[in-house]
Formats: sequence, structure tokens, C-alpha cells
Amino acid sequence: MTSILPEKKQSNFPQKFALSIFFPVLLLWIPTGETGVFEFINDEDEVDIITHPTGYNGAGGELVVTVAIEPLSLHADEMEIPVKNAINTWNQLIPTTGNIQIDDNIVPFRMFDFESVALHELGHCIGLAHPNLATESGLDGENKNYTSAISGANNAFDLDRGVDGVIGSGDDVRGDDINLHWFNKENNNPFLLAEVVDQTTYSLSLDDLPSGHRFAANGDRLVSLLLGFENTEAVMQQGITSGEARRTLVADDVATLRLAMSGLDRLEGTLDDYTLTLQYVGRTDDADIVLNFDNKAAFAACRITGTFLNDKHVAIQQGNISFNTGFAWFFNPVLTPPAPEQPVVSVLVNDQDQSIELQSGDRLTLKVGLNPGMKSGSQTDYWVRAMTPVGEFWLDSRLQFIRSDTPVRAHGGPMIALAGFSILDSTTAGLPAGTYTVTFAVDDNRDQVFDETYQQSVSFTILPR
Repeated sequence: MTSILPEKKQSNFPQKFALSIFFPVLLLWIPTGETGVFEFINDEDEVDIITHPTGYNGAGGELVVTVAIEPLSLHADEMEIPVKNAINTWNQLIPTTGNIQIDDNIVPFRMFDFESVALHELGHCIGLAHPNLATESGLDGENKNYTSAISGANNAFDLDRGVDGVIGSGDDVRGDDINLHWFNKENNNPFLLAEVVDQTTYSLSLDDLPSGHRFAANGDRLVSLLLGFENTEAVMQQGITSGEARRTLVADDVATLRLAMSGLDRLEGTLDDYTLTLQYVGRTDDADIVLNFDNKAAFAACRITGTFLNDKHVAIQQGNISFNTGFAWFFNPVLTPPAPEQPVVSVLVNDQDQSIELQSGDRLTLKVGLNPGMKSGSQTDYWVRAMTPVGEFWLDSRLQFIRSDTPVRAHGGPMIALAGFSILDSTTAGLPAGTYTVTFAVDDNRDQVFDETYQQSVSFTILPR
């Protein structure tokens, strides 16, 4: 694989008053293939620096960062909708799975998706770095996908993919490499978000890894397959292909920013916490972050400057995102609607959300759906209840309906998007005549109590022959 980027410009820290850095995003022409990492990390004495967006001064509250398009930029008209979409994605901070889309109807195969790249670069401009070693490590090929670290006393990266054979996973053997990746202490899973995100739940110390783990896992697409999440990769992971869209965040991206938002004390729920709002201010060069096709990057890059708030926290001063005109860019023309405030659940019988009548022997399908909206990633209990002519049945964790007069939970875990998830595909043969009502319920907590906070029902009637 051949990089199309210049080398990273290293910053130095003579007095810890001001600094600058240049982080490119790696784009390849050929296919490749947690909380993450922050900008302005320099050496082993600086590994736990947290970087904050422009304007943070240690006080809590809402932090507004303005984003604009350079008025004279080429493609200024086409940039506007995808930039607004990327801003909305960061503002909503919704963790998703299955965010890798490779479909000629979404992004033409020989073009690069501007929205995906802009989303990544905005992440750099608000303080997030690459969770993987990436181009700045000087490594080649797949070795860039190992979890971000700095070399230890031997002055070289130690790279061993471990027993599972997957680079960037929790069993990698990294010798004396010093980890830079903030990981979920409970599970070291970059695709699962902790309910509380701060230094009590995320760590850099390998001593805090779960039993059996050897290094922090990162949000690489092959790691996602290993952990049971298909077609998923962190937005901040360096490496994207032509014809690919990656327009939504995963837990790793969300957790990194939320860790920063826990403030100087790194504890969620205290007075120095802040919320971040990116605000599009149109076409101007007077904004905290300005996007421009100015050919100052070999492909795309964010350049930022920052100042230290104290010895462990940096605030960005300004960011500029550069794009190169020498590539075939695809500009998404569709404005993405905002996510709903509350989850939306659905249950369908034979792809219908209204009552239907069936004859004995007819095909019967049941599907459930969930748009978690702003609650995505929240811990929840899932329930499916069927009221039948012969009693109450519940879907269990093996996706089988069992007879029970007390609730049986189908699953407990994070609230994720479900699109037409099949729970039954059979016939009505052998089922007694009468009316059946199926309810899909999702709770606003994970306590194994049937709260049915968000629920939807559908009925069907089996007619006697």
C-alpha cells in the first residue's frame, strides 16, 4: 500500500506555552483491512495529555466552536451539505455500528467521499488523534493498524499480532511500547460505550486491562469483525478507500470526546464538564475551523495550534482543514435529518405494522426495528412478548419463544440500531386459531425489570379452516 501523504510535522515543547501540529488523514486507492487518542502527545512524559476544542478554559458549560467554508474555495457550493452533515454527526455524539458502507449508489467506486473525510478531519480539529499508529509512525502497510503507542526503551515499535492474528486487538504483544490509547477498563472493547466516561472507567495503563488482555484494542474494521461487529470502524481510524462512506461515529470516537468533556479533573458530573456544539457559520474565513480546497495538503489534513491550560491539558486555538483538488471527490447532496430525541421501536408481521388475518399454513414472519436516536449506546433491556390464545410467551436470549407468566428478557446491552431484525420466519401451521399480539419493548435502563419504556405492538389473527 502506498501512502499519498507527506510526513507528519513534529512539534516541540521547549516551554509549554504554545505548540502546533499537523495531522494528515491516510487515504488509499486499494482496500485495507475505543476511547482513543488525543493530539499534542509528544513523548512518554506527555502520554496522558488531553486536548480540548477551541475556547475551553477549564470552566464548564456549553462550548460553541464555529465552522466555516473558505468563501473562495473550489467546490464551496458542493461542500456545504456534507459539512453540515459532519457537524451534525459530531454534535449528536451517537455511537453506531455497521458504519462502513461500500455501495456504488452511495459513493461511486472511483471517488472519495468528502463527507467521511471532513468528519475525520473535524475530529482532529477538536482534539482527537488517530487510534492506530498510522502514517506518522513511519511504518508501512498493515503495521500502521496497530494501536497507537510510542516506542519504549528499545527505540523501536514491538509488533506481534498475538494468537488471534488480528492487528490492533487486545492480545497483541507490544514489548515495551508505551500505550497512547484510552480504553474501556471493563472490556477493552472500542465498540462498546461505558455509561460513565471519565478516568474511572477509561485508562491508559495496561495494568487496568481486563484479565487475559495484553494491549489496548483499537477501532479497526478487522478488530470489529473479531468482536462481532461487522463493517464497523472508528471515524478517527486512519485509512479509508475510494468508494467507501464512513459517516457515523462508533463508541471509540464518542468516548474520546466525552473523556475530554469531563474537564480538567477528568471526572464526569463535576463543575468543569462541558458540552460541545459545532456551529456552521457559512462561507467566511473568520471561524474557529475553516475548510478549504487550497492544495496545502497532499490529500486532506487538519492543522491546529494550541496552548497548555496546565501540564496535562491543552486547548486548541484554531484549526484549518485543507483538501487537495487533484482527486475525484464525491459530495453527498442529501442533508441528513437529525436523530430523534427518543428511541423509535417497531414490530412487523409479514412486513406490515397493522393487524392482518392469516389462514392456517400461511407464512408468518416477525421483525423488530429500533432507531435509538439520541439514546444510542445507552444500556437497555430488550423484550418481546406474545399474547396468544394459549397464554403468554416471551422471546429468550436464544431467539426462541417460551411459555412464561413472568417476563423473560431477550437481551441486555447497549441500545443499537436494528433494521428489520428477524425474530420469526415460519408458518402458522399448528398454531391455534385466534388473535396474537406481539410487543417489542426497549427499556431506558438495564435492570432486568420489564419497564417497557419504549414499546410497539402488532396483532395478527389466524382464522380457522
